[in-house]
This record gives sequence, structure tokens and C-alpha cells, in this order.
Amino acid sequence: MSEFLIRNADVADLDDLSTSTKDILIKDGKFKKIADKIEASECPGATIIDAHHMLALPGFVDCHSHAYQTFIKGPLDDLVITEWLVRLFTFEEDMTDEDYYYATLLCCLSGLRFGTTTINEMSGIGHLDATLQAFEDAGVRLTFGISTTDIPENEVTPIISVEEALERSEIVYKKVHGRNHGLMKASVAPAGLPAVSGEMAKALKAWANERGLIYHTHLGEGKMETERVAKEYGLNGEAEALDQLGILDNKTLLAHSIWLSDSEIELIAKRGAIPVHCPNTNMKISDGIPKIAKMLECGIPVAMGCDGEASSGTKDMIREGKAGSYLQKAYTLDPTVMDAGTTFKMMSINGAKALGYDDLGEVKEGYQADLVLVNMEDDFSLTDRDHRIGNLLYAGTGHAVDTVFVAGELKVRNKHIQNFDEQYILSKCNELIHKLNIRTGYVKE
Repeated sequence: MSEFLIRNADVADLDDLSTSTKDILIKDGKFKKIADKIEASECPGATIIDAHHMLALPGFVDCHSHAYQTFIKGPLDDLVITEWLVRLFTFEEDMTDEDYYYATLLCCLSGLRFGTTTINEMSGIGHLDATLQAFEDAGVRLTFGISTTDIPENEVTPIISVEEALERSEIVYKKVHGRNHGLMKASVAPAGLPAVSGEMAKALKAWANERGLIYHTHLGEGKMETERVAKEYGLNGEAEALDQLGILDNKTLLAHSIWLSDSEIELIAKRGAIPVHCPNTNMKISDGIPKIAKMLECGIPVAMGCDGEASSGTKDMIREGKAGSYLQKAYTLDPTVMDAGTTFKMMSINGAKALGYDDLGEVKEGYQADLVLVNMEDDFSLTDRDHRIGNLLYAGTGHAVDTVFVAGELKVRNKHIQNFDEQYILSKCNELIHKLNIRTGYVKE
């Protein structure tokens, strides 16, 4: 395993937004030592990286993702959700193994380039081997589950039985859990009410609990859908329905969590479940604005997610964090909510803990070495070394990321993906996307 000595990094303190200049020794995939000075003689085999004036942050954790959607961004722009879903499933049906491989790889490499080291993926069962191979080749940290539904929302919704859902979860578990030297973990990821019956939700939750896995689902994303669930269950909303089914606990991740009452937010806090904020999707699909400020006030450690690019348009967690922070400030008319430190914690340690890690999400001795170094010196927007953390969130993008490590392995250096021919990947992806657009009839040959 590689060994690195990073000199003169400005390690961010997300509590008070200060920095302290430190040397960082990465060994055996972990932060072995962080000190004012580490002598080269302490690690004679280490590769030395000078991080002078670079901001050191924990790797970002994207807690809600649909990777294959990197190939279908444009054709799903500016659509109402009903048409958006139909077109999404239409494209899925026309995608090949090669499409899924490169779409997933493109998602991972885009995320890495912008500082994301961990992805919580909700995928489909089709083209599973190609999808998993892409995640493994990219070398990201991954939690992976497949989306399942047993109640049709439209004429193209893929429907399976509860028994099939459990069988598919077992297949995923055997293929994923512990793969790639432990970087990959399995989850269960039913699409969410109202497309999932109470029977399926309870069965998958019990199955996940037996194996200590995360339960990852959508919650309260659409106003009409939430109202339909409330009427069906005779309750106030989807969160109450999930609680009645025994789903809400500290191993449950709730993507979007928009249409919730204050009492449901308090219920989520009591049960320890984790909402995942996906602001760019919520804006672009016009789903609504969740009460993140209320959640934080209740002590909920909300996580962040980029969602699929067909809805969000981005795998840049800094852009996602900025959008989320601005939305909450405008929604509450309070400029103090989702401050820079809180937002970066949502992008890192909150997500890591939500996925079950107790040694990830901080630049700290003994923790797993997922690290981002940000070059603040080559961007006119990021001047002022005294306020770098806030400036990075509010004035920057992921393009400022210079260097990325996952489990102590160098993945990005000098803003270039390591071990991949970037131009080949871009050319190949553009070629495949164009062919897909032609096959689906949204572009003429």
C-alpha cells in the first residue's frame, strides 16, 4: 500500500472555520500522523507532496446517487416529473452494458475530480456486473443497493414481487459486500412510498437489519405522492407511514425529505434516521424546498447528495452544498442557517456516519485517509487566505480541487485523474451518449 508525506497543508477546522498548517503522513490507508513537522526520516519510503497554501478537507460523501444518469442529462431537461420519469425509464431500457459501464465510470471520475470519495448508490439490477466493475475500476468508496418497486406509478415503472426484491438483494450482497479490499458495501434501496408497498418495505428492512446494512430510500419528494401516501395510511405523511412500518432508525437514509410536517421532522430526530439533502434536483425538478434548518435545529445530522445528473446536472458537491445553503437562507430569511462549517460537515462527516463509518469524514489521526487538497492560489474567486473555507463554499466550485486520496491511494493530482486517459474517457463517453440519443429518437442521425 502506498505511503505519502504531505507537507504544509492547511487543515480545515469546520467548527470555527480556522486552519492550521500541518504535515500529514498517510500510511496503510489511514492518517498515520498529523503534526506541525514530520521528518522524512520517519517515513523514508513515502512520496512527498508539497501542499503549501492548499486547504485540506475530508473527502466528500455523496449520500444519494444514480450513477448511470450521467448519460441522460440533456434529454431530461425542463420536463414535469411525470414525463421525466417515463423518459428516464425509456432511456434505461435502451442502455447497453457498455453504456452502463462508462456512464458509471464517468460519474465516479467526475465525483473524484471534484473531491467526492464516497458514493451511496441507488441503482438498478440490469447491467449489474458492468456497473459494479466501473465502481471498482474507479476505486471510490461505495455503498450500493438496487431500487425496487412493486406498485406502478406509470405505465413504464418496473414492477417486481417482494420475493424477487429479496432475491435481488441477496445477489447484490454476494457481489458487492466487502469487494475491492472492503471499499464496497451493500445496502437495500427500495425506491420509496408510494411505489413500494408496506409489505416490501418491511421485508427489505428486516433483511437489511439481519445483515447490519443501510436502508436507503426516497422520502417525501413529491407533494401529490406524499398526500396519496398520507391518505392511504390515514396518517400525516410518508415519514409517519415509514415509522408505522418500523423503517425509521439510525440505519435509514431518507433522500430529499421535502414534504414533511414539523412533527414528522421531530419523529425522524427521535428515531435517528438521516435525511439527505439534494437541493439541485429539488430545484430543477421543482419538487420543493425541505425544512433543513428545522432538521438541524432538532439536532438531525443531515447529509448531502448530488442525486442523479439527469435531475441535478452535477456531481460537484461544492456546488451542491452552496445551493443547499443559499436555499435555506432564502427560505427561512435567516442568513445564519446552513453556515459554511455546517454545510461542509453535511458533505463529509455527517454522510460518513450515516453510512455506518466511525473512522471517516475527518482529517484525524487513525481515521481512513480520504482527503481533498484544494488549491486556493490559482482562482480569482478564492483570494483571501483568512477566509478560505467560506470562500470555497460560496465563491468556489469543485474545479478548485487539486488532489484527492481514497483510502490512502492517490486518485487526483494537479487536477488530473490518475491511472486513466481522460481524453479517451471523454471521447468514448461522448460517442456512446450520441449513439444512445439516436437509438432513443431524441437526436436525428
